[in-house]
Formats: sequence, C-alpha cells, structure tokens
Amino acid sequence: MNGKRTLKIVALIFGGLLVFVIALGAFVYITAPDRFNVLIVGSDQRGDEQARSDVLMVFSIPKSPHQPISLITIPRDTRVEVPGHGTQKITHAYALGEREDGRLGGVTLTRETVEDFLGIDIHASAEFTFESFRDLVDELGGVDTDEGHVDGEEALSIVRDRYRAGGDFARTEDQREIFLNLGQTITTPAIARQVYNFFTEHPETRLKYSTLPAGQFAFAAYARRWGNFDLTNTYSDFIPGGGDTIYTPEFDANLYYWVPDEAATKELVKTYLK
Repeated sequence: MNGKRTLKIVALIFGGLLVFVIALGAFVYITAPDRFNVLIVGSDQRGDEQARSDVLMVFSIPKSPHQPISLITIPRDTRVEVPGHGTQKITHAYALGEREDGRLGGVTLTRETVEDFLGIDIHASAEFTFESFRDLVDELGGVDTDEGHVDGEEALSIVRDRYRAGGDFARTEDQREIFLNLGQTITTPAIARQVYNFFTEHPETRLKYSTLPAGQFAFAAYARRWGNFDLTNTYSDFIPGGGDTIYTPEFDANLYYWVPDEAATKELVKTYLK
C-alpha cells in the first residue's frame, strides 16, 4: 500500500509540474511580442565627427510562421519629428542624440524617433560603421550579390554608391539584398555565435537588446516555427512617400526631404511591422 501511495504522490507532483510548465509556456507565448523588431543602423562615421545614420532599416521577425519576415528601409532623408529637436531628416537623430560610447552615435534617440514615427516597439538594435561592415562581410567569407560573390571591400562599395542608375533607392535595395544574403550564411549555432561575438567585440559595432522580450520571443517563435527562419521569402521595401524641397528655418535653406505617405505607411506598418 505504501508503494501505491508513493506512486500516487509522485504522479500528482509530476502532473502538477507538467501543468505548471504548460501554463508557464502558454504565458510566455501569449505575452511575447507578435513581432521582434530590430533596428539596423549603418553609421557614416568619418574621423571623430558625430555620425549620422547612413543606413536605417527595421528587420521584423513575426512570432507566427504564417506572417512574413520583413526588412523595411527608412530613407535617410525621411522627414520626421525628432524628440526634443523638432522637424528633421531622420538621419540627423543619430548625430543629435547623446554619443553613448566609442565612435558610434546616438542610437537611443534614433530608436525613439523610429518608434514614434512608425508607432512600433523596437526590441533590439545593431550598429556598425563602414569599416566594421566590411569586416563583418569578410568574417563571414564574403556575400553573394547580383554582381557575384564579393568580399567586404566590394560589398561596402556597393552599399555606399548613391550616384548611379536608380540613385539612393537602388542603393537601399542593394543594402537589403546584402543584409538578407548575409543572414542566410548564418546556418548553424556556431556561426550565430561567431556573429554575436563579432558585434560584442569589434570596437565599431554595438548590439543592444532587452533580455526579457528577446527571451520570450525566442521561446515563442521557436515553438511556432520549430527553429525554421527562411529569409528567402522576406518582404523587402522602403517607407512609401515622395521627394520634396522644403524650407527649413534651422538651416535657413531649402532642403530635400523624403515625405512619407501617411496612409500607405500606416498600412505597411500594420501588415509588416506589427
């Protein structure tokens, strides 16, 4: 009888633990963000001057496998309200924000500006300079492009070339292509660790993230996707709008801006970033 009683007690304890684990997993899944948004910032740092953001993209991974991964460019000339600084080109937020360490700019103000502009939460940010981008490409053995397999120096030349057919918009398309192709080279946990170490050790990179949302999302997304993140079907685009020359009192000059189409931007955000 004592043996049966012991088995019943063990069964009750095990059952209780199982219910607790299931409930905890369900809680983590439900409270995890529907999308994990990463702000990608490419700095135009030259010498010791305060850098602006030459590249600004939001990489968004959905919790559900039935929604697309997305990579959205915010053109550097996009007209926005920068907290505490009024109407600006979004590229200026990186220079206007407090320089937090090293040669990198004000990512906190840039993140706040993007969050206010798009009405989304940014959960992490990854920053690099021209030099560290080149080094990252070389660290991963180069990257495939429409022009073939290129090394870091060649990739850097492509993402910086604004003066060609298609201008800045062709350049941002190449930036998204190279970013996604680099992502597809991360095929094992060892390579992922290599990239993480690169961002935490290189003097001209910075990776910032909130541990709790990141952990919750990783659990929830893995549970739904079984670890399968296919970047080949990523939706890639830029903030819709149109170019305009607008007088800017702060500079006492007519400056070119990319003026967002509010209705189209809200629809893009609703579909691909929320």
